[in-house]
Amino acid sequence: MKKQLILAFSFLVFLAPAVNAQMAFKKGCLLLSISEGSTTAKYSTTNTAQTTESPATQFSEMDGIRDPLFIEFGLSNRWGIGLSTGNDLFDVDPNKYYGFNLSDNKKVNVKTSEFTFDVNYHLYTRKRLDWSIYTSFGSFGVAFSGKDGDAAYNYKAKGGIIRVGSKLRYYFWKRLGVLGMVSQYSGTASTDGVKGNTVGTNTATTISGYALEFGLCFRFF
Repeated sequence: MKKQLILAFSFLVFLAPAVNAQMAFKKGCLLLSISEGSTTAKYSTTNTAQTTESPATQFSEMDGIRDPLFIEFGLSNRWGIGLSTGNDLFDVDPNKYYGFNLSDNKKVNVKTSEFTFDVNYHLYTRKRLDWSIYTSFGSFGVAFSGKDGDAAYNYKAKGGIIRVGSKLRYYFWKRLGVLGMVSQYSGTASTDGVKGNTVGTNTATTISGYALEFGLCFRFF
């Protein structure tokens, strides 16, 4: 998906008309960005049933891979609003966090999902350079599934996330540029009301940490 978007960005550069504006961000502009990066997080689960057989909370620090896409529309020369969606990937010990074992002590590949509304404030904007800060909030999910021999396992939880951060864009062409960003976030997902779980049925997952990302940005207007 990302390779296709990168090719589309490159193609649009040659089709798009010249930009007369002298600033990298302005009222009415539309930005599309994709990035990849890493995240370091405190990964924790809470047993909401709080039985004596399983501790109430387990946590540790771990690294993951981040993969988002987001759009932004300029409300003014300083303020912009947008939407973002993305996933983080973590390799997690299922026995420690969700109370079940896989053969050969394998880890499960946990995938988070988020869909947020973003508010951006552009602190510094010039012809090629654009520096902004932002906050976002929205829905958050944690899920994993698979098979261990003939036995299937499935976990899905839903909740919310909040994120704050900063983005730096540099346009090496009139519309196409590179992006660097750093953010701090916290998301919690619960199994309450979620059907079909075969493991971790009373387990809520909280992931809090920071992310560092790099990617491409494209300005349509």
